[in-house]
Amino acid sequence: MREISIGKYRGIQRASSPAGHFNILAIDHHDALRRVLNASAPETITDSEMVAFKSQVIRALASEVTAFLLDPLYSAAQSIASAGLAQAAMLVEMEQAGYAMQPLPLLTELWPGWNASKIKRMGADGVKLFYYYNCDDATRAAQQDALLTSIAADCAAYDIPFYAEPILYPLAADDGDHQARFTERVITAAQRAESLGADILKIEFPLHPTHWHDTAAMRTACEALTAATTVPWVLLSAGVDFERFCQQVEIACAAGASGVIAGRAVWGEAAQISDPAAREDWLQTTGRERMSRLASLVQTGMPWTQRLSPPPISTVWYQDYEGLPR
Repeated sequence: MREISIGKYRGIQRASSPAGHFNILAIDHHDALRRVLNASAPETITDSEMVAFKSQVIRALASEVTAFLLDPLYSAAQSIASAGLAQAAMLVEMEQAGYAMQPLPLLTELWPGWNASKIKRMGADGVKLFYYYNCDDATRAAQQDALLTSIAADCAAYDIPFYAEPILYPLAADDGDHQARFTERVITAAQRAESLGADILKIEFPLHPTHWHDTAAMRTACEALTAATTVPWVLLSAGVDFERFCQQVEIACAAGASGVIAGRAVWGEAAQISDPAAREDWLQTTGRERMSRLASLVQTGMPWTQRLSPPPISTVWYQDYEGLPR
């Protein structure tokens, strides 16, 4: 079992259920959300419309989640100022992510002036980094590793949990190898992230979609990921439909995942409803039902406390606790 600091331990407690499972709703999206709100003209979606949609989702579903994953532009500070979070915890992203830009932005850029110190100071419970990764793309992998190392060091200094989200991409020279090596590459990326300081792994389903018809292979891939890692991992939804995601969650949690960080699979249809009142009805019914269903599914997962432990606590522990850097 890996020992983590008391501050990180508390942050992970806040973002999970009392039983040690994660049922986190991700709404840190930017361009991907604009494309859902207006597929024909995403560039016309204004900042205020982005804030309004995210705020509505957060208010409607706050009682159903263990935490939200938010962004610094449209949702993190806004949800605090409006009291929309209620008692839910909050993770905040570090990166400027292009989920469907072509060509892919293979090297990660952070929001200017944004860092783990500010995320901690605003009262958040975790730092998340989304980044593209392929262990066989040596130069870019080394650059991403350097970024992870830097952010992990900052998270350690400010005693806030680090959630790493490596997303695979194929190489031009793969010639079909990407499908065959997909699970291997997911596992290698996960192992690399935890070795560089990630506390929680946010992972795409560790089997290529061409094999999702084979539930035995899906289970085997998840079991292999669990066996190859030492920190908790949670499943991301990657824009799949909700029923497919529930199937994946059931398999992943039975094989050792500790929960989910779900996004468009939950709220994607709500973003296609232009009328705010009709959207609210959808969120209060279908949206809440979906988060409740995920909450039931993740209960079969491995509690994160089976992989992470607090440091030994004595009556003088505070004397050696460094706290925030000065």
